[in-house]
Amino acid sequence: MSQTRIDPHFDVLFSCNLQVRVADLNYGNHLGNDRVLSYFHELRVLWLSHYNLSEQDVGGCGLIMTSAKVAYLNQAHLHQLLTLTLGVREVGKARFTLVYKLINDQTNHVVALGETNMSCFDYVCQKPARAPQQLLNILT
Repeated sequence: MSQTRIDPHFDVLFSCNLQVRVADLNYGNHLGNDRVLSYFHELRVLWLSHYNLSEQDVGGCGLIMTSAKVAYLNQAHLHQLLTLTLGVREVGKARFTLVYKLINDQTNHVVALGETNMSCFDYVCQKPARAPQQLLNILT
């Protein structure tokens, strides 16, 4: 089985801190793999809201995730504080890739890396859309 490779080096566009909650734990008593993708989602929503945008409206259209990739590198446990960082790669006319890193504040170990391929989408017409200039401005 091949290992998921995600480049951990990127320019940070936005960061925040989240504390691991009881609801985030799995049967192994550490941060569940499904919750990592939820953390990426939380970070993306916070980043957009920082610019008064949302996944439903990034300046004239919405966003839709077309694929996701996650590399799990270390465990995180209850009440540990994590720093989440977000960056961007491969900005196109209608698509871009967001990259994520979760770091354990206490150990400075990377807990997970991720990428989500995002597309601009017109939810009214149910079709892809070009990236609005407002979105492009915060991506570049």
